[in-house]
Amino acid sequence: MNAKVEIVREALRRNGKIETLEVTAGGCVPPTASRTTLRMAVTPNGRLGFRRGGSHDVIDTPTCLVAHSLLNDFIADVRITGATEATLRCGVATGEVGIWLHDEDGEDVHGATVTGLPSHVVVGRKAMLHEVVQGVSLQVSMASFFQASQVAAELLVSAVNDAAGDAALSGEYGPIIDAYGGVGLFTATLVDTDTPVVLVESNPSACSDARSNLHDHDVSIEQIAVEQWRVQDAGLVIADPARNGLGAMGVNAVVATEAKRIVLVSCDAVAGARDIRLLLDAGYTCEGVTVLDLFPNTPHVEVVSSFSRTGTTK
Repeated sequence: MNAKVEIVREALRRNGKIETLEVTAGGCVPPTASRTTLRMAVTPNGRLGFRRGGSHDVIDTPTCLVAHSLLNDFIADVRITGATEATLRCGVATGEVGIWLHDEDGEDVHGATVTGLPSHVVVGRKAMLHEVVQGVSLQVSMASFFQASQVAAELLVSAVNDAAGDAALSGEYGPIIDAYGGVGLFTATLVDTDTPVVLVESNPSACSDARSNLHDHDVSIEQIAVEQWRVQDAGLVIADPARNGLGAMGVNAVVATEAKRIVLVSCDAVAGARDIRLLLDAGYTCEGVTVLDLFPNTPHVEVVSSFSRTGTTK
């Protein structure tokens, strides 16, 4: 974990030109048997595997040490034709398991087939599973983004809760914007049902899941890219963009809300450092940077940063 904290510090220095921010270590996912979502490639003989580093070669992988046992139970038996990749997902709380066949771009492949599955495994991009995070049951379709493990989701929600603060999450500062909101993970677990929220998400599958997960919340779900969204004023913005980060356009959208508090979730240290620099330049103060190890055995990091406008506290 110390090495990952240093990765973030170095990115802040080199890419963000930031020397003074305090960077702290957060929670860690167990190193084995925790992954509940896997994206695997298909070998020429139809078996599941992973691509060799720096190559298109697919290595048959009958068992995966980081995968949850619900997935490892059937990986070796699966045979696939007509698709080059498959996403596997399970719900720890429910025991539900699904598989979706697709190409490298995440598109369905007409005529693709799979055999060797246990009878309880659901198939297809629209197949739905359920996971429980912070005591809340969440619908997650196979084509929707979700954290790589249930443990990762728990750790991330806790970190965002700490970064946002009770006042902001209660709506005391104004409405909440859940940007890049996915299936509604943060709103469902952290926000009271009567607090106004706008969830902005471009993925249709995730929006459909969010509508189900947040049906009892005071929420408006807007299916559009954050960068193209018609900005609204907010008290708190929680932003969880893809690996390339907010970028200038995303930062502009977030800043235009005039939110008193911003919580940024970054899954790439360099992109996170650049976004932090942009938010500082826009007049926000960074109050803390927490590094989570959600991908053990890899150099990947998850970074949760909190920001306030001048004169604003938790």
